[in-house]
Amino acid sequence: MMDSRNTKAYRIGVVALLTAGTFINAVDRASLSIAVPFIIKDFGISTATMGIALSAFFWAYVPGNVVSGNLADRFGSKKVLGWSAAIWSIFSAMTGFAQNVFHIVLVRLGVGAGEAAALPTNTKIIASNFPSTERGTAIMVALAGIRVGNAATPILMAFLIATWGWRTAFFVTGLGSLLWCVIWYFGFRDLSDVKAREAGVKEKVAIPWKIIFTSRALIGLTLVKFTQDYLQYLFFTWVPAYLVMGRGFSVVTMGFYMALAYATAAIAQPLVGWFSDWLIKKGWSINRARKSVQIGLQLLSATIIITGYSDDVGIAMFFLVLAIGAESTCAGHTWALIAEVVPPKLAGTVGGVINALGSSGGALSPIVTGLIVTATGSFTLALTFGGCSILVASLILLFMVPELKPLAELEARGTQTSGARLL
Repeated sequence: MMDSRNTKAYRIGVVALLTAGTFINAVDRASLSIAVPFIIKDFGISTATMGIALSAFFWAYVPGNVVSGNLADRFGSKKVLGWSAAIWSIFSAMTGFAQNVFHIVLVRLGVGAGEAAALPTNTKIIASNFPSTERGTAIMVALAGIRVGNAATPILMAFLIATWGWRTAFFVTGLGSLLWCVIWYFGFRDLSDVKAREAGVKEKVAIPWKIIFTSRALIGLTLVKFTQDYLQYLFFTWVPAYLVMGRGFSVVTMGFYMALAYATAAIAQPLVGWFSDWLIKKGWSINRARKSVQIGLQLLSATIIITGYSDDVGIAMFFLVLAIGAESTCAGHTWALIAEVVPPKLAGTVGGVINALGSSGGALSPIVTGLIVTATGSFTLALTFGGCSILVASLILLFMVPELKPLAELEARGTQTSGARLL
């Protein structure tokens, strides 16, 4: 039974806080890529060396998902997300003090470690406080903050760098992000946690690692995320270079199309989340509604293949914007699928595992894309390979992932005892 304090106003407030949090998450994650030319010039380093620094984020982000997700299940989402946001904000601000590439690597490790908690804890909070008929909308609105951040970061960082220099730009964005931590501390109450404390319930959650790594549903969703993330990080890391190197666009024109693509995703995500929930309210099963929407988005994402082969700039850019917008929306909707399968008490841990293994596809994508472009002298095959990867995701979701419903074997692992505080 839902807590009487869990009103519509409360849930709107939670989504607003999470959306603001994912916005600063995106700004602090993407800010370094905008400052790359200035850092290379000031430090006198090669692009290959800078590439190592850019990849350092994933060295901490991938394993950090498992750790932070487990901490959220043990100590609560509010504490873990608040502290993790403070960590990534401080390390992002510290980029402004860097004197060499080693310092850049260190601060990016800190940013990656902090940001690792964001998606697992967001999913846990929504799964714990929202009914199934609202989860799709809530998750997609919350994660739309990432797309807004992706669209805004090039403009924001360009202004700050042009006005005060790249070091000050990091001080402003990093320390500015800390303001969200203050608002989060005073403004958020996790009612699912509060209710358990007031009931005097202590819940010990045994982490079913064997089930996590052998469940067909969880393996399937992990593979879906892996193949989706491959294309997502191809977009993040190489499409700007493709537009400049492969299409001959100016930096300004490139920035326009990238901002347009992510702005499209920011608008589409809440609408798609609402539509997914609307289908359930109209009588569709959760399995049919969520999978149909996800596969539709995956098929639209695969149209990036058309961009690679089209000589007409207008057609190529139409499908580029469509593919990036669809894939970004698809990436957000994946968490709605996960929330339907994983019980809230394990959403942090299991979501962390899925995100860690899935994100390894994102870490692999820039390397494979670079090798393909070097070998062929063109981005065409690289874009085709990325489009095919998300078609594979559709096949996995269609034929490997079973019905989307709470896993009984995971539900059974929690035990409750009265008269004690909730851990």
